[in-house]
Amino acid sequence: MIAVLVVAVSVYVLAAAITDARMHRIPNWLTVPAALLGLGYHTVSPDGMGILGSLAGFGVGFVLLLLPALLGGGGMGDVKLLAALGAWLGWKSLLVAFSLGMVLASLGALAVMAYNSLLGSQESAQSGPTLREMTTGRPKTQKPQRVLPFAVPLAVSTWVVLAWWCLRGG
Repeated sequence: MIAVLVVAVSVYVLAAAITDARMHRIPNWLTVPAALLGLGYHTVSPDGMGILGSLAGFGVGFVLLLLPALLGGGGMGDVKLLAALGAWLGWKSLLVAFSLGMVLASLGALAVMAYNSLLGSQESAQSGPTLREMTTGRPKTQKPQRVLPFAVPLAVSTWVVLAWWCLRGG
């Protein structure tokens, strides 16, 4: 039965990563059924952790990103993605996947920032100041954008956790 879990979670995080990368959102039609299926799997499967273990993973996943989302540091889709993933993985494995995902997201963000910095310094050296900069003395302020949807590094980190499970025999 562990193969069902590995395939279901792998497909779920792949779909979430593709959807988040393309649309910059993770819809409820993806997260809600995934959470319910995770809870159901662990309730009926002899290899499962039981409904309480699954609910604990769901709760931890929901809480991890709730405050940042409420403060504008992410979306509620990320919260629901992590909650549903917790229903499948349980709270301990979820914390491992989340931590590794945060490291990967940070490294990706640093790489994009370094690339943008190099690109930006080349463009400003070639183009000179803008009309706004010449008239106001201030550069145009830009709204900060998310450089990497969180579902992408979270999917990679989840696959690492699943591979670890498979290597150690479930």
